[in-house]
Amino acid sequence: MHRNDPFSFVADFGTPKSVAELTTLATLSPFVIASRVGQLWFAMATAPTARDKAEATQMVSEKMAATGEAVIAVQTAMAKAVGDAVISSITGRRQPGNPMDAVFQAGLRPYSKRVRSNHRRLSR
Repeated sequence: MHRNDPFSFVADFGTPKSVAELTTLATLSPFVIASRVGQLWFAMATAPTARDKAEATQMVSEKMAATGEAVIAVQTAMAKAVGDAVISSITGRRQPGNPMDAVFQAGLRPYSKRVRSNHRRLSR
């Protein structure tokens, strides 16, 4: 079958772009978690300061915000993938890239963005 045939099931997607987001999460998350857990343990041993309370609040609120952003990003990427599939079936040309990797990457991006910023902030 021809490479641009939309009904060809053999495709060369190459290295998924979501690997960068997964790598960020896998390498930086343990550092952020360890830093926060250590900080919270020390805060519980003594009287928690306003900074400790703010960190605990931020820890929860940023996860809620990241989840909301991820849901919207995944829905948007899915709508784009469906639109591209329709265009492919009408025109007979395969759209470049891996649409499911784009959806996965869109869902991970809000989390990896926050992990990077927390790692920078907490490692000072």
